[in-house]
Amino acid sequence: MSFCSCGALMVPKKTENGLVHMHCPSCGKILAPGVKNNSKLFEIKHTIRHNELEKTVIIENPNEVETMPFTNVTCKKCGNNEAVYWQVQTRSADEAPTTFYRCKKCGNTWRDYG
Repeated sequence: MSFCSCGALMVPKKTENGLVHMHCPSCGKILAPGVKNNSKLFEIKHTIRHNELEKTVIIENPNEVETMPFTNVTCKKCGNNEAVYWQVQTRSADEAPTTFYRCKKCGNTWRDYG
């Protein structure tokens, strides 16, 4: 990556006769004139190396990870008193959102319009 003396980033530009040079789009300065068909000269390569904390965690069984909030509410299907919940704005914005519940024991899902 090259920068011009004016501070702008130099960009590759092809001339009418097929030559490629680094050109400043701000002031028009030319840095490397006369390179013909050598696109490798203008490739930008950068290798990213991640440390252990930045690596992606793969969860093989998503049912083993509890990511949703839960509350005490009674399931009408099995009688269990714990369910995860989430809210969605299903009607107009001036009305309360709809709360959905899913029983942690049997998986039964129901809604409450609030």
